[in-house]
Amino acid sequence: MDSGARASLPAPPISPPRESSATLADCVTAVDCHIEKVLFSRLLSIYPHHKFVGEETTAEAGEVPITNDPTWTVDPVDGTNNFVHHHHFVSISIGLAINKEPVVGAIYLPILDELYTGHGSSRDETVGSRMRSLTRLLLNKAHGGAGLESLRFSGAATSDMSMVAKGVAEIQWEIGMHAWDIAAASLIVTESGGAVFDGA
Repeated sequence: MDSGARASLPAPPISPPRESSATLADCVTAVDCHIEKVLFSRLLSIYPHHKFVGEETTAEAGEVPITNDPTWTVDPVDGTNNFVHHHHFVSISIGLAINKEPVVGAIYLPILDELYTGHGSSRDETVGSRMRSLTRLLLNKAHGGAGLESLRFSGAATSDMSMVAKGVAEIQWEIGMHAWDIAAASLIVTESGGAVFDGA
């Protein structure tokens, strides 16, 4: 997302949050819907044969299956509750998957002006070595572990995972993740040398 793309987004009027149909813990503003509409319109003009999954449109239409077709998954405002309370951990997440594998990801934190990207490059580390690192991190120091000091949750999963990729957070853990939460973030974390696990 370059500076020109950022400048091309007209600012919508901010309306009071309305209750999401997905969960009472979420709220949706006019900004969420506006950003999703602008992003989908821009991507559709470039990739007319790709598929699109967005948090707001999916919440309205119900569950949308992910296929092997090139699919863009967008979270227009991750951390909407943060946004309406003027908290700085708010992000826009865009991910592209082909054959259900993430190949491109971008997360932008507009208030902090931080951009995180991934482009599907491979790394030498195996899942096994990453799992050993995770095990060591979770063990306390008395048992030879690194000792995880604390868990902190910003209220935006993509922001939390970006902090792990950046190296300023040790781990991110959350229940009830959706495709738009991890479409870009999982790729960015793994390319930074981290690992993403499904605990189900």
